[in-house]
Amino acid sequence: MLTTPLPPLATLQALAALQRDGSLTAAAVRLGVTRSALSHRIADLEAQLGVALVRKNGRRLRLTDEGETLMASLGDSIARIEAAIRPLQRRRLQVRVSTVATFASDWLIPRLVDFHDKHPAIEISVSTTVRVADLATEDVDLAIRHGAGRWDGAIATLLFRETLIPVAAPSLVDARDVQRIWRSATLVHARSRDHDWSIWWQRKGSAAPGGRRLIVENRAQALDAALAGNGIALVDAAYIGPLIAEGRLCALAEKPIRLDDGYYAVHRSTPRNARAVLTFRDWLVATAREFRPQDGVL
Repeated sequence: MLTTPLPPLATLQALAALQRDGSLTAAAVRLGVTRSALSHRIADLEAQLGVALVRKNGRRLRLTDEGETLMASLGDSIARIEAAIRPLQRRRLQVRVSTVATFASDWLIPRLVDFHDKHPAIEISVSTTVRVADLATEDVDLAIRHGAGRWDGAIATLLFRETLIPVAAPSLVDARDVQRIWRSATLVHARSRDHDWSIWWQRKGSAAPGGRRLIVENRAQALDAALAGNGIALVDAAYIGPLIAEGRLCALAEKPIRLDDGYYAVHRSTPRNARAVLTFRDWLVATAREFRPQDGVL
């Protein structure tokens, strides 16, 4: 049986837009193309079908009987095709990111406005989890992971090393004697990071004070406890810059200590939407550059 190729969807969209608007200019605006491009699409459709589909009616353009018959036969099929294709096109320009809640809320999300300003066509979808997302089987394009940077079957790019610095609410800090707080304040411990304080005192060469402890579930809660004036929390210096600048927290050490582990952008060697994923990864690395200094960190 002899078959001929079907017309491109773009040519049918052009004719449908012209039918709705009756003007090449208005139809072109609707489709986001130039008036000339729209006219060429309709001409290509007429050439492929071998019939005139448009005629002039004064200053306006109207569909011919053949054009009206074609549009009536198509019904809402063009709209349904567009509805089916649009999510796939959008997914190609979406980067699905997995990370922990603290990193998402205290570092990533406050900075995403800069990414969106620079790359408005790329959509970012952030999900948080305490487990390691499986890039091979889950619908995740890029994960921001904490560790030593070695994950089998994945490419890991360092964002910044983890640091630790003690912070407290200004109400607890005596500006005349900052060290006084250590003799009486409660130390906030996060169960998920129960080794942090031991590392701090070991690196400082000091013994832990014998005061009270407040035990919370994670670092995010420890930061909330510090903000509420419940005691001293040990947090990553990358998370607290705005809080220090706003006067909501005080740093109780001149310098943070740097740990061996860090935060990494991790993705497959061949991402499904490589251009968008690599664009986002490169932005992450550039944005994190200020947190990778060698000076001023123990």
